[in-house]
Amino acid sequence: MAFTPDEASARLDGLTVLVARPAAQAEALCTLIEAAGGRALRLPLFAVEPVADRDAAAAALAAASAFDYWLFTSTNAVDHAARLCPPPWPMLAAVGAVTAAALTTLTGQTVLTPPTGDGAAALLAHPSLQQGAGRQALIVTGEETLPILEAGLAARGMAVTVLPVYRRVAVDHPPAAVAALLQQADVAVIPSGEALRRLCALTPPEARARLTALQLAVPSPRVIETARTLGFSAEPLLPARVSDAAYLDVLRRHARHRTPHA
Repeated sequence: MAFTPDEASARLDGLTVLVARPAAQAEALCTLIEAAGGRALRLPLFAVEPVADRDAAAAALAAASAFDYWLFTSTNAVDHAARLCPPPWPMLAAVGAVTAAALTTLTGQTVLTPPTGDGAAALLAHPSLQQGAGRQALIVTGEETLPILEAGLAARGMAVTVLPVYRRVAVDHPPAAVAALLQQADVAVIPSGEALRRLCALTPPEARARLTALQLAVPSPRVIETARTLGFSAEPLLPARVSDAAYLDVLRRHARHRTPHA
């Protein structure tokens, strides 16, 4: 969706945004929000940690050095793989532009990216991935990853190995503190359906109505469906890409047209 010049440059004065990403991934977006005049509230719902058996993961990466493709599902996957088995790596692919940029910066290699959009389904549309017979692929990801990419490649005859190199660990917060943040927030940036369910679990009953009325900004239609299932009433904001700049754009559009909450 195109933005008008006014929307593209709109400030976020008076807008308070709850950012529910892991701490390391939250700061860049929080800085952009604050630079645009908004207020950023940090609420990390998960911490990102290495997998329990790092030696086994490192050995699996080394054993896959002759595969045709390594496909990365997130910047976390890039960061943790690099610690276990530094580049050079085989032909690279990424589910989105941000992950691709991290790979290019790290390796200097060409990276296959979705022709349009972001996500596993979008990456599967890449012309280079249409023929899989006789090829081997390693999906470098986190624990509890979605099976879309693996299933799509396997259906094309590719031999696929899925390797988790990191895991998400739930972060506890006092329910009263969560309720206080929700009362201040105009928008919540939620990075995944898992994070949204975690936020619901941490929210005390007296703040549940406030939570489900909150405007969300989410990365994919899948998370929009999760929000609907959980009873959220406002249609979530969906950025054009899964990038900090795209989130800032959609927040600017919202700030321009919103009605401040009481």
